[in-house]
Amino acid sequence: MEKPLSAVFVTEVSSVTAPMLARWANSGHRIVAVVVPGPRAGKRFSFSVLRRRLRRRFALRTHPEHTMPALIEFSPPHDWDTLGPRLSASGADLLICFGYGKLIPRTVLELFPKGGLNLHPALLPHYRGPHPIHRLVIDQMHEAHGGVTLHEMTSGFDEGDILAQIGFAAEDWHSAATVNRALADAMAVLAADVAPEFCRGRLAGSPQPDGAYVWAQIERGPLIVGARSSSEHVARLCRIVGSSVPVSVLIDAKPVRLAQPIRRLGPPTGEAAKRRWGLVAFDCADARVVHLAYNRLSRLLLRWQSKPRQARREQRSFDIRRFGAKD
Repeated sequence: MEKPLSAVFVTEVSSVTAPMLARWANSGHRIVAVVVPGPRAGKRFSFSVLRRRLRRRFALRTHPEHTMPALIEFSPPHDWDTLGPRLSASGADLLICFGYGKLIPRTVLELFPKGGLNLHPALLPHYRGPHPIHRLVIDQMHEAHGGVTLHEMTSGFDEGDILAQIGFAAEDWHSAATVNRALADAMAVLAADVAPEFCRGRLAGSPQPDGAYVWAQIERGPLIVGARSSSEHVARLCRIVGSSVPVSVLIDAKPVRLAQPIRRLGPPTGEAAKRRWGLVAFDCADARVVHLAYNRLSRLLLRWQSKPRQARREQRSFDIRRFGAKD
């Protein structure tokens, strides 16, 4: 029997990442600690921080086979010189990262015998950067480059050798919930099934090709849609990125933020966009449609619909593209 591995995870704990942690632990490996975002100075006992802590515990408890790991809150100014040696002293083999927005120093990665691995939610080398899912949907490149990449961590953002990739299916891009479900399932497979192959010397990374690729970062301000956008594209924007990116139409030259699509009225009419009773009617390139206006109630609806439902989780078969596999 092969020796189990031990890992430090650097990620927020949520319904998206909990399946990955559970699969790692249920495969017989050990979680030394999970480094999660910590509160800023003076906010340690605020209501929002306490609520975040409860959400983490709840996300982990939804996977009953999984042993509760140690959670380490890592707050600004993010002193890796202090935290890194503390983590490596526990004897962890590697560091696995997802969603940490800053570079982890090479000196910290070198503290782990197998280094660090990162899970990036796009098919590298395309859409490196902090907001790949948002930019994929905005650019309508989600079907071409959507998925998850497991790669080695280096001193640059998303530049390390690629170990394996899992692409998303077209139906995974219906809503935030379907994207999150595909993301959770793919990360669980890559972390628990592929990362150990790399650590045991049976998988080598493949260097990323040179070239000019899109840097995935969203700009501040509203994203204006309308007569140049298809109704399907606008609906996808609202369902997937609308809770964090203001998807808006212009009414009297002012942006009005959209929420969920309600219905299709028919072909474009040429009329100006109108808002009434919490609804917005406007022309897209192929139809006149009605959406909910973005408000407190529709915002809660978007957030609720973005969470993967365990009851709806299905068995998924993955086409895993591995790089540098050794016979």
